[in-house]
Amino acid sequence: MTAFASASAAPGPTGARQRGPSVLVLGGGTRLPKALRDHGMYVVYGGTPDEFTPAHHDACDEAWLLTDGSEDEWVRRAVAMHQVLPLRRVVTVRERFLTAAARIGDTLGLGGNPLETVRILKDKSLMRQRAESLADAGAVRARVMRTPEDVDAFVARVGLPVVLKPRDGSGSADISIVRDEDAVAHARARVGDLPGVMLAEEFLDGPEFSVETFTDRGRHRVLALTEKFTGAGAVEIGHVVPARVGAEERAALEEATRRFLDAMGFVEGPAHTEIILTANGPRVVESHNRPGGDGIVDLVRHVLGVDIRDLLAAQIAGVEPPAPAEDPAGAAATWFLTAAPGVATEVSGWETAAQGPGVVAVAPGTRVGDTVSPLRGSGDRCGSVTAVAATADEALDRARGALAHVTLRTTPSSPHSTESREGR
Repeated sequence: MTAFASASAAPGPTGARQRGPSVLVLGGGTRLPKALRDHGMYVVYGGTPDEFTPAHHDACDEAWLLTDGSEDEWVRRAVAMHQVLPLRRVVTVRERFLTAAARIGDTLGLGGNPLETVRILKDKSLMRQRAESLADAGAVRARVMRTPEDVDAFVARVGLPVVLKPRDGSGSADISIVRDEDAVAHARARVGDLPGVMLAEEFLDGPEFSVETFTDRGRHRVLALTEKFTGAGAVEIGHVVPARVGAEERAALEEATRRFLDAMGFVEGPAHTEIILTANGPRVVESHNRPGGDGIVDLVRHVLGVDIRDLLAAQIAGVEPPAPAEDPAGAAATWFLTAAPGVATEVSGWETAAQGPGVVAVAPGTRVGDTVSPLRGSGDRCGSVTAVAATADEALDRARGALAHVTLRTTPSSPHSTESREGR
């Protein structure tokens, strides 16, 4: 099903809003469309009817809504639209639209990161092959798992533990650390069910970070280093900006990221590069040609004083980037709520958490009656608190301290009386 909407463009000083260069924004919230319109762009939003909110109606000039649109369908429609409404650019900050946006841009010759670069970043096996050129900067041994025997061969080659994860994934979903023979047997069965889908990598031991960058004509500007905290199954349960590292470590992380982006052929826009600082130096885990998720974009905004989406809008419009806020925070941290699997029987304390010192956002994610799933990905967390402070240590203490006021109790789930958060 396809739906078209004509958004109510805000009138200019003479009563009617003038049409500027057109840009297609695929998915996401309203920050980027609003910023593009502020620069005089004519914004067409592409997404689903469910995600097109009243706020989107006010932020965009037109909307193109597909209930069940395949990547090929998005490309076909955009090419047809371009014949009557020539597009200057197509852009997205959503993982699921990254390849579609790059395909449209490549087909129409609109510029941006090369389609090959975007595909390499999406497919971690291709990314590993390209990264082999960075041997002196820390290539990571990896192999696509096509048969259960591939698991045995890879473990024999690199030793336990190893990491098993989807070739095309995000949000820490479906990642497992294979530490013993029982886990090897489970990995063999999983690969047997999903041949060619999973990637095995050598386990990297050390603290984890992400490097938030913005690239202009191939020059990579490091905006922030995010320190990451993980729980069961390598799922992230906390972030703080700036990362608590020394000058030498910071320089090594930044240089490894720049070299990696160069090797990938990255030429413009935001990137979120995940990296582990091992005893032998930085090792890139993966990267994405979009801002960091999990609210990292907001942590960077609090500390840098500029929103990455505003930088992207200015780049597309060809204008000077916005000036930083006059008094940004020294540090910002987010901590996520987790709970035992089962049905939520009590959820309380969010109002108290919101009143904590330095708290700038709370995001309850679970209600009484919801099913709390085992922690296998970002979607299994139950809410979060974000706080700002003068230092990273203080920001972390404030976020964790506020979250300590929240109570979430569960009982073992019943097949007859549960409602998942995804089903709402």
